[in-house]
Amino acid sequence: MLINIDDILKSEKVLYTFKILTCAGLIALLAIIFDKDKTSNFFLWASLTAFFTVQYDSKNKVNFNQVTGNVIGSVVGIIIWLLIANISHHQGYYINLEYWFLILGILLTTLCCILMNHAEYCGIALASFLIVTIYDVSHHSIEGALMRIVFCIVGCLIAYAVDILARNFWTKQLDNL
Repeated sequence: MLINIDDILKSEKVLYTFKILTCAGLIALLAIIFDKDKTSNFFLWASLTAFFTVQYDSKNKVNFNQVTGNVIGSVVGIIIWLLIANISHHQGYYINLEYWFLILGILLTTLCCILMNHAEYCGIALASFLIVTIYDVSHHSIEGALMRIVFCIVGCLIAYAVDILARNFWTKQLDNL
């Protein structure tokens, strides 16, 4: 039996849709269990990270090093958050300085990724940086910033696990053709 390339491409689209929906379903289940009152926005932050992590191309598996990108972005995010929080009592300068600190954080995150030879994960590191920093700048809560690090890592781990399971399933299906 000949394998039609169009069938394979269609199955990759189905596989990608399956991976996205599985990530969303697992994160929703965790949100129902651990964030019943929806105060932490776990679903939002973990979903964003998972969706950035899942790969469309079935030949490119999710690399566990994307967690490294999340950690880099989160650590820089906490550092910048602390700098912004310490200047927040100077209201006249605060709003303008916040943007400069965010740009500094973007620069530091990018440089860390490049210097650590993780430039390919710079996008997810920057997303993690912004997830950790932006919301809590206006709410002045270090606990929220720290929880978002956990949410990013959980989202990444869910995407990694779903990708492995989907890849194994897809490979078995192709072998059966």
